[in-house]
Amino acid sequence: MSLPDQPARNAALEAAIRANRDDPAPYMVYADFLQSHGNPIGELLVYAERDPKRAAEIIAKLGLPPEDQATFGWRRGLWQWLRLENARDWMDDAFDAVGLARPLFSSIPCCALEELRIGVLRWMHNYQDVPAVLAEAGNHAWARDLQRLHVGDVSEDVDIGMHFVGDVGATITAAFPNLRSLRLHSGEDEDEGEFGVAGLALPELRELAIETNVMSTARLEALLAAELPKLERLELWFGAEEYGADCSADDLESLLSGELFPKLRHLGLRNAEIADDIARAIVEAPIAKRLESLDLSMGTLTDDAARELATHANRFEKLKRLSVDDNFLTAASLEPLRARWGDRLHSEEQKELEDDYRYVSVSE
Repeated sequence: MSLPDQPARNAALEAAIRANRDDPAPYMVYADFLQSHGNPIGELLVYAERDPKRAAEIIAKLGLPPEDQATFGWRRGLWQWLRLENARDWMDDAFDAVGLARPLFSSIPCCALEELRIGVLRWMHNYQDVPAVLAEAGNHAWARDLQRLHVGDVSEDVDIGMHFVGDVGATITAAFPNLRSLRLHSGEDEDEGEFGVAGLALPELRELAIETNVMSTARLEALLAAELPKLERLELWFGAEEYGADCSADDLESLLSGELFPKLRHLGLRNAEIADDIARAIVEAPIAKRLESLDLSMGTLTDDAARELATHANRFEKLKRLSVDDNFLTAASLEPLRARWGDRLHSEEQKELEDDYRYVSVSE
């Protein structure tokens, strides 16, 4: 990669752009500054909106890495989002993930980054590389204003049981203190890879999703200890007990009490072998009366639990959406749910029961 030398930076102008990313004025002021110092990115800022063809010509000369290592979304000549993945060769043990990230993170186009996505870096060392890349991001001013982070941005072809993002909770807190949205997708293997969320303390976070096949009691406990006072949306995947998902509905008591995250209105407890127990617990929980959406999809929900939800529908005073997609519900049990919630019920793609064997949608 050969981005132009950037000895002349203006931290105050970059901060002004981040403060109002949709305001064209600071971009143009920065364009003048950069052009006066001979940096072609200044010209890119000028032409980004008025002449896309000329802007594309400038971008082509910046020496950016190939698409099989990094992709970008542009806004007014800077990056709105950046995605890193070593799609060229996941098995390349010599690949330097931080070496790829550092010049990108320190470049001017990254100065107003709004969203960072990280896929597979090195297959056998991803649990080491991802925390290292996140820590490197924390060395740059834009990270303090990053809005959205997606760790484990992988395709469906990547088995979750073979993809590990490492111990990332405290690192994310240190690097991105003003995050609004966080999504983590990871499995764990005691011998080959880690996944940790302990240490999350994000005062501005509104949305959190933890997609995993190994929601253990320890991991859930660490998550429920997170300091997230403005959290509005929470999505948790549980997984299968044979892979380490050993928590029970009782472990959710502090969450379902409604006291833990006082602004929570949208809750997803998905991909759970304990789906029936979760449904029954929610019906009895204080949080039910304030939920606006509830997602119990991808699990092992049965007709008995569905009937409980229908019978106690009046306890969900504000519910606008109930998702029970991809479970084991029959048409007979869906009928009373639909009678209660109408088009607020989402119940597509029920799994077929075979020999009384029920399974979560994502287990390995």
